[in-house]
Amino acid sequence: MRWVIIGSSGYIGSALCRYLVDRGLPVLSVSRRGEHMEGADHQQIPEYSDEWFRGLFKAGDRIVYAAGLASIPGCRQQPELADWLNCRLPVALLELANGAGAESFLYLSSVKAKKVLCGGIACEDSGQPASDPYGQSKWRAEQRLLAYPGKIRVNVLRPAAVYGEYGGKGRVQGVHRSRAFAWKSGLKRLSRYLPFVPATGYRSFVAIEDLLVAITLLEERACDGDIFIAAEPAYYDLAAIGSAASGRHMKSSRIMTLFIMLPFEILAALGVKTAILDARRSELYSAARLRTRLAWQPRARYVEFLRRG
Repeated sequence: MRWVIIGSSGYIGSALCRYLVDRGLPVLSVSRRGEHMEGADHQQIPEYSDEWFRGLFKAGDRIVYAAGLASIPGCRQQPELADWLNCRLPVALLELANGAGAESFLYLSSVKAKKVLCGGIACEDSGQPASDPYGQSKWRAEQRLLAYPGKIRVNVLRPAAVYGEYGGKGRVQGVHRSRAFAWKSGLKRLSRYLPFVPATGYRSFVAIEDLLVAITLLEERACDGDIFIAAEPAYYDLAAIGSAASGRHMKSSRIMTLFIMLPFEILAALGVKTAILDARRSELYSAARLRTRLAWQPRARYVEFLRRG
């Protein structure tokens, strides 16, 4: 059975292609770029339009939609494009895949598809549908894809914040890795002079290698009509990230938080939306469903990734 990875030039899509090729599986990578990965077939498309996908899928294909507009500010600036790439296009491609007799369609969503209560540990059913352009487009896509009446298997995977690089035969370096090491360098310098950082909420993360395992498990176990969260069991705030990145003990400062957040509070009061205020909220996610049903065991930890860099 052939794997078709839509959005193969992106961080997760590229890593998934390399991971599958390393396992000796047939792969068709699809992107607007012309890079050809050794061991995989490649289809370059001029634009992400359903017209360019007609005739691409075959019977038995396992399709992973890893494309979309992932930038939250970008989605806020271009809500129509976010709706097309994150929602309407994957729904259109699902119809094409079902008509071609494809075996399955996996949609890589986001934990941001639902807004969860601060402080609690969220599962797939927790919270309310997101209202921002990014999260809302993901949520609408999930609902429409899972409600599709075709014969094709459909599943949704919501990763927490993804980090790291795939370290198999191929290597993947992306913005997440660069950002992590930029944090390490910056926080290391900051810790020399000021052992405090703004107080933030805790966040969930998942390593790229653990996410790739979760994706393949979903297909190997022939799941259908399910939503899963992929997240490691540990949670981190800025102080924990800073301590790991710098090698020095850093503490949270609420006074520093008030000082830094004041301008954004004023902007919010004036009706200017900014995502930085959300940094004070904890967003914790549980992958219990993935662990229980598929015996998925995340092995990596974000803190160890920062310490190694």
